[in-house]
Amino acid sequence: MLSGDGGSGVDGIETVPPAPVVSDPELAVLVDRVESAVAELAGQASVSWTNADRRAVIQRMETLTRSVTAYSYTWLNELIAQHGLDVYPGSVPSSVAWMLRITPRTAGARVRLAAELGDRTALSGEVLPPLLPHTADALRAGLLDAQHVQMIREFFKHLPASVDPQTRDLAEEQLVGYASTRRPDDFAPLVANLDSILNPDGDHD
Repeated sequence: MLSGDGGSGVDGIETVPPAPVVSDPELAVLVDRVESAVAELAGQASVSWTNADRRAVIQRMETLTRSVTAYSYTWLNELIAQHGLDVYPGSVPSSVAWMLRITPRTAGARVRLAAELGDRTALSGEVLPPLLPHTADALRAGLLDAQHVQMIREFFKHLPASVDPQTRDLAEEQLVGYASTRRPDDFAPLVANLDSILNPDGDHD
């Protein structure tokens, strides 16, 4: 049914899936507060805002969006580890695709991001930090764009295995410092420069 033809829901969608229920009372209150705050903000008459306020709101909402996405990587890792996706059919990417109504390819990319940027759980139950801890921290703070993260991931994907862990950690810390204050297009030459220093032969393992 096309919008305007009498259907109920969003943009003419006749049936909108109900929001999933959060069973934990305290967690449910927190999620409701977030959703209510977004709805209240969306209901504001932004036409009366000053341009300075528009810039501030856009920037702060961008930071918040990045932050929530970053924390969701840990939640997804926990869901996978605790077999919480078994209610959906198929592989992990297929299950995530069903859950979020995205393509399996997009879901697979999200699972890979979660594996590197979310907290992990060892077989012993110990919580392990992300594989890229500095990147994860900056992303949780809302300082990095998806392109920043992709360039950092590619850098380490191509870094020779001979580079020792301490150097890798320092390199990540330096890259995150650069990325946190630069646009991706300004960040790219700095990534290339550090790559030329640590991988002068250009060998990609």
